[in-house]
Amino acid sequence: MRVSDLFSAEMEPDLNKWVRKFSTLEDLFSAMPQLYARLESQNIQGNVEDGAVIVGPVHIGIGSVVRGQAVIRGPAIVGNDTVVDSHAEIRASVFIGSKCVIGHSCSIINSLVMSNVNISAGAFIRNSVIGFGSVIGPGAALGADQVEESGKVSETPSKFGAVLGDHAVVGANSSIRPGAVIGARTIIGEGVLAHGAYEPDQTVTLNQALEIGRRISCR
Repeated sequence: MRVSDLFSAEMEPDLNKWVRKFSTLEDLFSAMPQLYARLESQNIQGNVEDGAVIVGPVHIGIGSVVRGQAVIRGPAIVGNDTVVDSHAEIRASVFIGSKCVIGHSCSIINSLVMSNVNISAGAFIRNSVIGFGSVIGPGAALGADQVEESGKVSETPSKFGAVLGDHAVVGANSSIRPGAVIGARTIIGEGVLAHGAYEPDQTVTLNQALEIGRRISCR
C-alpha cells in the first residue's frame, strides 16, 4: 500500500509535510531519524509528575501529562494534550502526536504514533507506525517478532514492524507481526495473529469452533 492510502487524516503541519514526502513505507521507516535531527535538548512544556523519568533529548508538548513512574528516553517527541500513564516506557526514537493516551505499562520503541491514538494498558509497540485515531487494545503486540510461551513479548529487533492506517482498531491480546499492514478503518478482533496486508474497511476475527462429543467410558 502507498503511504497516501494509509494516512489521510489531519496531522500537525510539520509532520504532514514530512510524511507526504514518501511514496513507500520502506522509505518512511528509513527516514524516521530525520524527525529528531533538530532535537538537541529537553524541552518540557507539559507536566511531568514526581517519579517519572525523562532521559536525553525529549520534547513534551503543552498540556501533556507524564504520570509518575513513566519512563521516556530520548530522542522522543510527545505532542500537545497527550497523557503518558504510569509505568509506561517510551524509548529509542519515538514520535507521539497530540491528544493521545498511552496506557499503563505500555512499551513503545522506535515508532511513530500519530494524533488521537488510544493505546491501552500493557500494549507493546516496536518499529511501527500507528495512524490517526487508531485504537490499540490491552495486551496487544505490534511489530514483535514472537510471543514466548510465558506470554512475554520477545524484543528481538526487526527492521520493519507493523503499520496501521488511520482509525484502525487492534483488539485485546492480538499480535500484529513485523511487516503486517492494516488498512485504514480495518478492525482486528481480540486474540488474532495478523500478518501480511489487510485492505481498508475490513473486519478480521478469530473463528473458534467448539466440538462436543459423547464421553467414552473407560469401564
